[in-house]
Amino acid sequence: MQGYKIGEVAHMFGLPNDTLRYYESRGIIAPKRDKESGYRYYDAWDMNFLLDSMWYRSYGFSLSEVEQMINKDNLEEFENRYRQREIEMLRTIDEYQRKLRRLALYRRKMRMIPQQLGQFDIENSPAMVWQRQRTKEVLEKGEGVDIIRRWAELMPYVDHTFVMPEKKPGQGEFNEYCWGFSLPPEDLKLFAMEMPPTAEYIPSFKSVHTVFCAGGEGTFMDSFNDQVIAPIKEKGYRIINPPVGHLLVRIHEAGKMKRYFEVWVPIE
Repeated sequence: MQGYKIGEVAHMFGLPNDTLRYYESRGIIAPKRDKESGYRYYDAWDMNFLLDSMWYRSYGFSLSEVEQMINKDNLEEFENRYRQREIEMLRTIDEYQRKLRRLALYRRKMRMIPQQLGQFDIENSPAMVWQRQRTKEVLEKGEGVDIIRRWAELMPYVDHTFVMPEKKPGQGEFNEYCWGFSLPPEDLKLFAMEMPPTAEYIPSFKSVHTVFCAGGEGTFMDSFNDQVIAPIKEKGYRIINPPVGHLLVRIHEAGKMKRYFEVWVPIE
């Protein structure tokens, strides 16, 4: 018989033999079989459909779609598939552009850590919607677990955010903190989210902004009080609302963990 064996075709196009067999099972290609040897032989006609299939797959069409395009679709159906794929690709481009901006933002924040560490600037804290994460009260409720999962699915657009509890002005050091996820309020609409009943809106406040460093487990609270609260009180500022901040990065230096945090401490 004239034609190419399956191994020759697979080598020619860089495809596994199993892929060619699968294409055959889906009716995308139809090689001839030699009755005596049982070998499959692919002729020029088969090559045309194989190349078409690879062309469509290169655009991201699924195998099910390729099967329809090869065997059934008319001109209008082809155009509709191309239009739908174009829409999907534009959505993917938009998503990657947002991720790229997010990645660049955090890269800039990391680059600025050495300059901002221990520096205290007055600026408005960002308004945010904050979802408490690590409490039994949230996790033991079925609805609460679903909400946490929904927030986790929004990574990398959510920040890993801590909030200190309410306390009376001038009441010594902080000794508690709560971790959760946060988003700018305007991003709720972007992700088609309603304000979750378990979440909290934190408005913008005039704040002292700084970056501080902690070590491994159990070092967060002391580091925060020593590097943030004590210097702020020494400068004579009066803390009026719970501090809020984000984890910037965990790194390792000289075999030890170091964590950097960005924080805003509301003052008057």
